[in-house]
Amino acid sequence: MRVSERQRYTIAAGRVESAKSDNTRDLESVATQKRINHLSDDPIGAGQAIRDKYRIGNVVQFQKNIEFSKGFIDRSESALGGMQDLLIRAKELAVNMANDTNDGLARNSVSKEIKQIMDEMASLANTSYANRFVFSGFRTQTPAMSGDGKYLGDDGAIFLQVDSNDFRQVNLQARNLFEASADERAQAHFNMMDCLGILASGLQTDNKFEIQKAMDELDFQSQKVSTYQATLGAVQNGLAAAGKRLALDEELVRTDLSNVQDADVFKVSSDFQRSEQILQSTLLASNKLLQPSLLNFMQ
Repeated sequence: MRVSERQRYTIAAGRVESAKSDNTRDLESVATQKRINHLSDDPIGAGQAIRDKYRIGNVVQFQKNIEFSKGFIDRSESALGGMQDLLIRAKELAVNMANDTNDGLARNSVSKEIKQIMDEMASLANTSYANRFVFSGFRTQTPAMSGDGKYLGDDGAIFLQVDSNDFRQVNLQARNLFEASADERAQAHFNMMDCLGILASGLQTDNKFEIQKAMDELDFQSQKVSTYQATLGAVQNGLAAAGKRLALDEELVRTDLSNVQDADVFKVSSDFQRSEQILQSTLLASNKLLQPSLLNFMQ
């Protein structure tokens, strides 16, 4: 069967195009160091790579949530530690001033330090992190405590996602920290700031009964702060464990992604060299094939 010049050209052009396509694909693999650069390279592998990248994106966001949570909790814990120190100092002053060796003048002088402690306590109650008040519940843009010692927050519990089906509370529902509950009031307990106010008033008026009453209440307030500190410690431990799991998960998923899409450097270099040789040979052969001969011309 006689082959026309057009057919010869079509065959040669097809071979050249195929060789160029293979060479371009191999060159791209060498440049990107990736085995999969297009869905057509490996549809199943590409699907797995997309899932792995999606999981990595989620892990990165979860890790950011954990870091924010840690910062939020660390700031809360630091504030609680400061409150505990202030309550201990107030108790020391109350015990000392309850002694009969101190007169009204001395007690009145100490009342000024108690008022300073109250101001510092209010400042700690209004501790913020990332422009959010940590003890205000959902009302994170509102200070937790007013100037006269009233709690201004709500009972909102803030949860952040730290894994696919894992949400952790990052804030303290602090109303009961600063305010006495109904049951506590029934047992003759007070709000935290009221307790300090009673102590300041007792010292200022030289009222030993009020000093004694505040002194007993300070122990109760200190225990409440300790309970909240223990709660934060448990949350911190949980977040640390979640962070370790995420780090391990990320390492495993990135390894799987690398196995799926990364190229064998030696193999892709060899493939490129081979496809480059094939392309050059094809071009040379096609050029000779398409050169008209005298016999072709005479026919």
